[in-house]
Amino acid sequence: MKRRNSVTPEEKAEKKELKIQKKAEKKIKKKIRAKVRRKRFAVVLAVLFFVLSLQTGSMSQKEIRPVVKEGQFQCDWFDESLVYSYTYSDSYFERSAYEYNHELALYALCVSMASFKSFDSSVPDEHIRKMLNECGYEVESFAYGSEGYDEIALAVGRKDLELNGEKTTILIAAIRSGNYGMEWGGNVRIGTGVNHEGFEISKDKLMLYFNEYFKDFEPYGTVKLLIPGYSRGSSIGNLFAAELIDGRYKETLGDEEDYIAKAQLENENIYSYLYEIPQCTSDPKAGDEIYSNIINIINPSDYVPMFVMDNFDFTFYGRKYYLPSASRCENYDELYTAACDEFSSFMSHTGKKPNKFFYSEEESLSCEAIFNHLFYSLANDVMISREYYAENLEKPMIFFGGQYLGKKRDAGDFLETVGVMSYSTLQCVLPSKYNQIKNNGYIVYLADCVEASEAGADLTDEEIEGFFEIIDKLLNYIEINFGSVKSLMSQLNTVANIHQPYVQMTWMRLLTEEQMLEYNSDIDAPLRLNCYILSLDKGSKGKIDFEYSLPDAEVKWSSENEAIAGVDKDGVIVAKVKGTTRLKAVLCDSDGREVATKYVDIEVR
Repeated sequence: MKRRNSVTPEEKAEKKELKIQKKAEKKIKKKIRAKVRRKRFAVVLAVLFFVLSLQTGSMSQKEIRPVVKEGQFQCDWFDESLVYSYTYSDSYFERSAYEYNHELALYALCVSMASFKSFDSSVPDEHIRKMLNECGYEVESFAYGSEGYDEIALAVGRKDLELNGEKTTILIAAIRSGNYGMEWGGNVRIGTGVNHEGFEISKDKLMLYFNEYFKDFEPYGTVKLLIPGYSRGSSIGNLFAAELIDGRYKETLGDEEDYIAKAQLENENIYSYLYEIPQCTSDPKAGDEIYSNIINIINPSDYVPMFVMDNFDFTFYGRKYYLPSASRCENYDELYTAACDEFSSFMSHTGKKPNKFFYSEEESLSCEAIFNHLFYSLANDVMISREYYAENLEKPMIFFGGQYLGKKRDAGDFLETVGVMSYSTLQCVLPSKYNQIKNNGYIVYLADCVEASEAGADLTDEEIEGFFEIIDKLLNYIEINFGSVKSLMSQLNTVANIHQPYVQMTWMRLLTEEQMLEYNSDIDAPLRLNCYILSLDKGSKGKIDFEYSLPDAEVKWSSENEAIAGVDKDGVIVAKVKGTTRLKAVLCDSDGREVATKYVDIEVR
């Protein structure tokens, strides 16, 4: 028989209390473990959030941190499709627009070249869109497929970033500046208004496109705007920038709602760099300080900026910066050699030779002044006046520019037209046709010949007569100015190529900001000449281009030796006999007081 264990009540109570205590300890340990797990989880979560925040922050910084970009862009121009390099930095926009920035100026030239219409008509904006995309810009384009005498296209790039710790929106308004076709016709639509009429029409269209861009626009921060342009695009850009600066754009918009106001543009944030600009306005206020953030960069040897002529009181808004020329730079011979080397380096893949694109020192000393004189004579002797040109010569010039230079017609069409004109001209000099040309019947007879052929099918009688009047005047002009024309013909290669944009790019790549400012140290001088040393062939003519800032002032010219070279009140020089002399230009204010004096050394060869 088994014996039962006997447990006292005290032992039972002790066991029960011990059990409760263990259970309580177990519960406490469980809570501690849970708390530890929560802490560990919190730490892990905190670390995770920290890491994610770093990644998010780095992504955000990647989007808003100032970027430096080196890349390539393509430019289609005159049957050539070439690739060039560029450098971009957001920091270009840290300085005031009223301060010349050479790096931004060079980038603006590259943008202008990329803005040229693509040869691929299905994607006409492909080159500018690709370039701006690579620099971090979102791009919207307007009317890039348009064609017509007065058409224009625009591509706007936008980039949001933090610049010097401030929220900033950078906009680039790239104006289509080349390979545009029939717009050649609009280039010679001068009109009789304050502004060049063709450029004014295109500027109005451009402003409407720009306004449309802002319809759904919300700025990220302070808006900074770059307006680049080349040649025709630079003239339209010049008028466009001026209206944004002085507020006249609201008049251009007319009844359209002003969406541009959303940008709250400050003038110090409107950057405009324009190259090889044809003169586009006769506004007497164009040189005012308010427009000095418009930088117009010009090769003094390029003939395009000499149109429309000074005789018609044309100029452009903003400041003029010259690229090097022998007449302004003492070390031009060294610069010429360096420019040829730079051109050979970055254009090596094209096979082009630099001597066809740059004037040597000897050539540079004459071509600029000869071109100035030729354009002066064209205005006086061929175009007569703005009113006469607009009424009698403008329509045929628009047709010729748009249809032939704009390449709407092929070489066969051109030869047919010229052939009929030449044949008719030859007939007029034969004795049997004398009755046709007496009593000023020459032009009418030629016009009848062209009208009877298919060459002038798209021209009115008035336009055909205008064509032959131009030819007649040009022949007389060449006869009178044969010495100057002959001098330019001897440099035909360079004359034909000097307006190529890669010529301007060569100079800009070669120069530093300090050099550019040094060569233009007289930019704010009361009297400014485009050259200070000149060499002309005996019997030829040249003209000194000059500008001054005083209202109602006058420049008085004189020559130390009239027998060698004479000069008239307009700065027109006649090279008479071989030798050297000095010309003197004195700026007198409205009271006749002498304000400034400049000298030009002349050599007659």
